[in-house]
Amino acid sequence: MVRLYLDTYSLSVGLPNSFNIDQVDGSVEVSLFLQGRLVYTTRLYADSQGTSTFYEFRQIVEQYMLSHELAVASLEISVDYGQGGEQYEDKYIVFSRYNNTNDYYIDFLKKHFLVNRTYLTMPRDKYNSLPFFITPEEGAVAAYFDCIFEQDGELVNIRVNNNIASQSAPRVYYLSCSPPSVKYMADRQEGEDCGKLLSFTAHVGLRSMTVYVTDDTPSATFYFLNSYNAQETIHIFGTTTFKTAVSKKEAYAFGESSFYDKSIERKWEVKTVALTQEEALWFNEFLESDVVYIDITQDYDHETILISDITSEISDSSKDLVHIKFSWKFSNGTRWINEDRYPQQFTAPFNDVFK
Repeated sequence: MVRLYLDTYSLSVGLPNSFNIDQVDGSVEVSLFLQGRLVYTTRLYADSQGTSTFYEFRQIVEQYMLSHELAVASLEISVDYGQGGEQYEDKYIVFSRYNNTNDYYIDFLKKHFLVNRTYLTMPRDKYNSLPFFITPEEGAVAAYFDCIFEQDGELVNIRVNNNIASQSAPRVYYLSCSPPSVKYMADRQEGEDCGKLLSFTAHVGLRSMTVYVTDDTPSATFYFLNSYNAQETIHIFGTTTFKTAVSKKEAYAFGESSFYDKSIERKWEVKTVALTQEEALWFNEFLESDVVYIDITQDYDHETILISDITSEISDSSKDLVHIKFSWKFSNGTRWINEDRYPQQFTAPFNDVFK
């Protein structure tokens, strides 16, 4: 008998490192399945008490979910005793690097977005989404935005409804909560221009997240897999410096000098504006992520980047300003030219002359 006690929905961080199988006569074959795919199989031998132990259980599950970029996975364990078998199934694992104080993980999942923030700051013209875990038991989830607009110098509260259809299977859902999309929904619902969007609070069931809208322009925007292995967007406010390091060796032969063993490293060095402690701790999730992308076209074509030269020191003193520094570069060394950044030098009537 499999001695593994999991709720229907569990966080990966709460999985045990090992579990026992009792009543084993000699040996037993154990197979582990995630999302219906065989992940690991092994034969375990019993001790004198007829007990076998399956080791590295949590590590196997987490490594598979990380390598396949899974935020949630169904779990099944098949046990073959030789003269009979046992199936351990109907369990779901939500990836998480952090534990929490809730007695039941499902309570945490029903009350929180899969983002370790209590509020967000978003540029007015940028897009974003909030991941959350939803189960079939929740049915059709009530989703809405409580918005604050500025109309003719006055503050106006508008609730925008955006219900989410029920799901047939547990999954991670992404709620679009971008300032442009929220304003569009509000204008369409009210049948008029609602004014300037200042802030809004997104509600999904028992979950909530307040978003403050800013007119500041971020120096960079990245997409990364966060501590729940869900995709998240980060808008970085600060300064960016492009640096090029050229390394080459010089040789002298036959009266002439030449270079060889030449290498070029191009990277962007970023220093953030002052961050709150909550922002800085969340920023570390971005720096620690194994998967980070950046848009290289307006059609949201992504390229993988690598992050290095990280300086992150987070003080709990309210008097200290927290700034984080890091560098990034394209993983394949590609150089990109964004044509949108290089406007024409002449007006249209003069273009043909210089073709």
